[in-house]
Amino acid sequence: MEKVEIKVSQETKKKLSNMAVKTGLSTDKLAEVLLDSFVDGKGKVYVGDWKEGPGIRVLPDWPRFSSGVVKVKKEDMK
Repeated sequence: MEKVEIKVSQETKKKLSNMAVKTGLSTDKLAEVLLDSFVDGKGKVYVGDWKEGPGIRVLPDWPRFSSGVVKVKKEDMK
């Protein structure tokens, strides 16, 4: 595994942390599972011009169907 640092808004972190508590995972582990599931499930990212920019528009397209169950060992939950 390779560690990646990401920045999210306080609101996103709060919501993700609340989800993590409900699942019994750490916030970092839940983010890892979500990102792995997106990539492994062949999620796509579309980009295009942002006419009001400057910058680009980004549209993440999650897989339409379940990408399967992700199993997390107890020792990896935190």
